Amino acid sequence: MRLRYMKTDGTQMEFEIGEKPITIGRSPDADVVILDEKASRIHCGIRLWDGDFYIKDLKSRNGTYVNGERVELAKLKAGDRIQVGSMAFSFDQNGTAGADVALQEVEKQMADGKGYGTILREIVHNMDGGIEAATSGEVEKPIRVTTRKKSNQAE
Repeated sequence: MRLRYMKTDGTQMEFEIGEKPITIGRSPDADVVILDEKASRIHCGIRLWDGDFYIKDLKSRNGTYVNGERVELAKLKAGDRIQVGSMAFSFDQNGTAGADVALQEVEKQMADGKGYGTILREIVHNMDGGIEAATSGEVEKPIRVTTRKKSNQAE
């Protein structure tokens, strides 16, 4: 995921968000530093927890807003608009969106009863170029696909 925002000079900025928690604020110690007097030094934080991203207001004076609503803690999703002071951010997916969709489709097919070997043969068959040899035999080892349980509660 990534945060997009425009600096006061008009420069478009992007900040990639991964497994490491990030902070947003006026302090030089924040991961995303914004020059806005309405923002607290360490205004809010974003972290990945149990497969989802959450934003937490860190006792800021002016609050943290997601899609226009003041929040203490909120689960983020692609397309959300975040406001810190007078600075607006968009929370967007990066290049992994296609991989996420593909994994969800495989999980759905497996839940519908389709086996690993069948799914793999279909994937290989649908790919273009130079991999025909991969479809010539059965899959020797089963592939283990695990999913994480999602919780409705955050730290």
